[in-house]
Amino acid sequence: MNWAKAINVLFLTLVTLATSVGCKPQEPTPAPTDLCTLVVVMQMDDVVTLDPHHAYEITNLMIHHNTYDTLVEHRPPDLSRAYPRLAEKWSVSDDGLTYTFRLRPGVRFASGNPMTAEDVCFSWTRLINLKGNPSFYADVIDEVKVVDELTVKVRLKRASPAFLSIIAAPAMSILDSQVVRAHGGTDAADADQTDQAQDWLDQNSAGSGPFSLAGWTPKGEIVLEANPNCWRGAPELDRVIIKHVADASTQLELLQRGEADIVHTLDIGLVDQVLTDPNLTLVTGQTLNMTYLAMSPDPELGGPLADRRVRQAIAYALDYEGIVQDLLGGYADYAPSVIPLGIMGVDPALRRTHDLARASSLLREASYENGELELELAYGAEPGSLRETVAAKIKADLEEAGISVNLRPMEFSEYLIEMRSQRLPFALGIWVPDYVDPTMWSDYFSYPDRGIAYRVKYDSPEAARWADVVATAFDPSQREAAVRNLIQVWMDDAPFVMVYQPQQLVALSTDVRGFVYDPVLFTNFSDVSK
Repeated sequence: MNWAKAINVLFLTLVTLATSVGCKPQEPTPAPTDLCTLVVVMQMDDVVTLDPHHAYEITNLMIHHNTYDTLVEHRPPDLSRAYPRLAEKWSVSDDGLTYTFRLRPGVRFASGNPMTAEDVCFSWTRLINLKGNPSFYADVIDEVKVVDELTVKVRLKRASPAFLSIIAAPAMSILDSQVVRAHGGTDAADADQTDQAQDWLDQNSAGSGPFSLAGWTPKGEIVLEANPNCWRGAPELDRVIIKHVADASTQLELLQRGEADIVHTLDIGLVDQVLTDPNLTLVTGQTLNMTYLAMSPDPELGGPLADRRVRQAIAYALDYEGIVQDLLGGYADYAPSVIPLGIMGVDPALRRTHDLARASSLLREASYENGELELELAYGAEPGSLRETVAAKIKADLEEAGISVNLRPMEFSEYLIEMRSQRLPFALGIWVPDYVDPTMWSDYFSYPDRGIAYRVKYDSPEAARWADVVATAFDPSQREAAVRNLIQVWMDDAPFVMVYQPQQLVALSTDVRGFVYDPVLFTNFSDVSK
């Protein structure tokens, strides 16, 4: 794949028509029944809660990005820096430990309440004290202090070059403290026991974003309504309805019949139908997600995988281009290791290629002749899913190199339990980033006490040393060099192998204007009109 072209696709995925006419006619004023509504269809059975300080799934990232504001944000196509959002400016102390944010004046929540420094302090303190899944975002924060009505001072436990990227994540959204408290919320130290706001926040929002949550039906739909108090101005759309539709063909049928405007993630097998339909548009966006193999180097857990030569043989046996082109229709790519293409320090020229001769040679060095090595590959998947197809391809590739593979498909919940309990030596997993910084990968694949490294008992002092530099160096060139060195360690040790980095395929009605793909947050609906 031409990477320059792929980078262009990654961050410049705009669906634009020259001059668009918004949904809202100027004359006459529409009746309430004539609301301009955008309908998105997708699989969204991952939603557990819509409280930003409890949610730790994928769909909620899109919802919270559109109903709440963070202090800073990333703006595609530029995901390399933080831009002002609720904070109009900020400064950092020389030691990197203290951030002072000056808040944007005149911002009001959907309730009409003014946004102040007290709301920032309440929101981040509540996140910390709820001790929920996303509380780790605030692990680096030591203290949040109100200086004056529009100034917040944040002291960190340690200097962190990733801090601005982290606080752009939806879990770090700023909530209307008055409204949340009125519905049982608290930022007290015992919030994990006493906070009662989650039920209300599952059906309502307390933010300043362009939309407000009007309701959620589990495995049904999520309804957003325009926030007339939004400081950026009211959006063109009056309402966004995100509908849960599990079947891919049904999603496309709804789009073709005009009952939906966007298919959030189009099935690859349906691409031709979209490309040949003059009423539809296909948008491709290179994600920062990945599907990867994890192999335990631990003698007790990994068995034969404890031999580095076996892990390297598996890495060389994979037919990467065959997976990308034949299984994914070319709508994917792959990186040298588990940090995706598009992140600083990742050089596509270092990618491994399919090399059966080298794989076979490494297996012989490890004293495994043809067929003597037998492994079990575990993965979470539903019958007929893409994961099943990819697992079958991996099995065929490895058996061609002389490695027998037994496939072990599992219910995804069972897979997670087994993986997190360090009971899967050879696994096919997925990784979806929560924020855009190399630490989103280096922190979880390098240290033996956390993340995927913990789950497969990977303990490399050298990997941890370079991950430390990635986590602490403020000089961009130093961080980039550390990422390159860490990738080289991973390639040599081969505990993890990226199988592919997918593109997201989005199908749109040609009536939709202004859609911009975001690889983490999907899109900002306030930019969209019909």
